[in-house]
Amino acid sequence: CKGCPHVESLGFVQEAMATFPDGRVFSDIGCYALGLLPPIELEGTCVNMGSSITMAKGFRDAGLGPSVAVIGDSTFAHSGMTALLDAVFEQTSITVVILDNGTVAMTGWQSSPVAGKIDRICEGLGVDRGQIRTLVPLACNHDSNVVQLREALAYEGVSVIIAQRECVHGEGAKR
Repeated sequence: CKGCPHVESLGFVQEAMATFPDGRVFSDIGCYALGLLPPIELEGTCVNMGSSITMAKGFRDAGLGPSVAVIGDSTFAHSGMTALLDAVFEQTSITVVILDNGTVAMTGWQSSPVAGKIDRICEGLGVDRGQIRTLVPLACNHDSNVVQLREALAYEGVSVIIAQRECVHGEGAKR
């Protein structure tokens, strides 16, 4: 959609990953899965809800990387948290980019059950507080967002980027 925050988010992920030819970006079901298609063509997979984190973890467990999981806020709530817990438990070096648009856009713009709480949830699952960053995916923040994602990719362990900007069509969740 015109003005979609996910386009900006996928843009900074794409630029940060361009310096890692052996790296991969894994996705799952959500508006952001359009990043598989032209003109973006960033994500290499789209299997089911929550699979991005488990596939990113498997890629790193195989000794490959860097590895990025792109997951939406509501998909994270419904099926991504257990995968993140597993990555933390196994101390797997992955970066999880949670696209927080504050709504469940693909099924009617219901409120996201994790709105305003993603950072605390990630910390509760064991992600180091210093490795949880909230970014605003706007063109004016692009360069800074690329730098912060590259820093997260360099970390040996689980890092989380929360790209937070409301869906342009939905009401958004109350924060």
